[in-house]
Amino acid sequence: MNPQALTITLLLITAGSLICSIILWRLLTAQNNKAQAAYSTHRKEHKTILAKTKAERRELKLVLNAFDDALVIMDESSVIQIANESARRLCQGRKLRGKSIENAFLENEICQYITTALSKKEADQQKIILTNSGSSLGQNNRIEDTAWIIDYAPLPSYDLSNDSSDPNDSSLLHRVILRNVTAEHRTDQVKREFVANASHELRTPLAIISGYLENLIDDDVVDSPATARRILTTMRKHSERISRLIEEMLIISKLESGASAQLNNEPFQLNDIINSITERLASLIQKQQARIITNFTPDNITLTGDSFYWEQALYNIIENALKQNADSPLNIEIKSMINEQNDQITIEIIDNGKGIPAAHLPYIFNRFYRVQKHHSQNEVKGTGLGLSIVKHAIEAHGGTITATSQPGVKTTFKITCPHTSNQKSD
Repeated sequence: MNPQALTITLLLITAGSLICSIILWRLLTAQNNKAQAAYSTHRKEHKTILAKTKAERRELKLVLNAFDDALVIMDESSVIQIANESARRLCQGRKLRGKSIENAFLENEICQYITTALSKKEADQQKIILTNSGSSLGQNNRIEDTAWIIDYAPLPSYDLSNDSSDPNDSSLLHRVILRNVTAEHRTDQVKREFVANASHELRTPLAIISGYLENLIDDDVVDSPATARRILTTMRKHSERISRLIEEMLIISKLESGASAQLNNEPFQLNDIINSITERLASLIQKQQARIITNFTPDNITLTGDSFYWEQALYNIIENALKQNADSPLNIEIKSMINEQNDQITIEIIDNGKGIPAAHLPYIFNRFYRVQKHHSQNEVKGTGLGLSIVKHAIEAHGGTITATSQPGVKTTFKITCPHTSNQKSD
């Protein structure tokens, strides 16, 4: 082969190799670009799925924590898998996830019910009353019993591919909701007590009045003025008891119905109210050797409001103090002062009696609520409306009332109200 042909052949071979290299490079580059594009797409999809999963978890957490009721989801071994924030608060911050029901709630009655319901695998609901001693749910420093609704239901595992479920699936989950119904339970209790007390308050004086009427009619005691006067005096006393009960029920009904918007607002003297109360309670004050002390700044305070409700409110507080301390002399101090800067008047009724136990203080203004009296089982108990009337009457004038007590030392009812008593409007 001549040199020229050899050169041409080498050039063709070189060109062919170069072309092949270029083609191979382009193929590899295209493949690499596809791989990078696929990897980038996969990363984006992964990030999207991860972000979506995190968002769904946040949404689920928000939904679960939006429930005021405690909610837990557990497996077949009664081990908690999910618990909302209300459940954690109810268990006083104890870790719940991964714990058994027994270790989470520490309440035998609740655990026994859940265990029984879990074995039956049937939706069920039950009300349980827990005694005050040693309760591990919520605040454990209260003396009252607590009431709970426990709502159980099985949660079968679903096969999302065919939208079906198998109730016998070994991975079955269980949902338990604990709802605190102590307030409703307590309301039912005090209502029942009120009905019983009101019935007693009405039945006893009516029976006495009826008996004395029979004596007057059948026994000819009218001919004896002294006996007739004694009988009539007793009848009047018990008729006043009936009137007092009816009056309290009408007052609380009126105040709670919104009729407080039509209070009769007129100027009146606080001294006149206190003098009227002292006269009404004169026999009780004298009998118990009690002392009523006033300390007003200025001495003569004028209020604008409904004097009837103001007198009723202050009367109820003072009468309560006297009745609850019938065994010993009592000092009751009534203090009042005006704050000129904000046009507020403060009235404090302070006594040195046996006081109110701390556990009862949050409830004394509730309708029908009565602090249990220990000094006399035979004493006629009140209806539990007196302090509720006080609260509603003060609030109707735009004011507030609070109570503090150191049993055996000092009990204070503090009223703060606009000096010119701007009543609330509904």
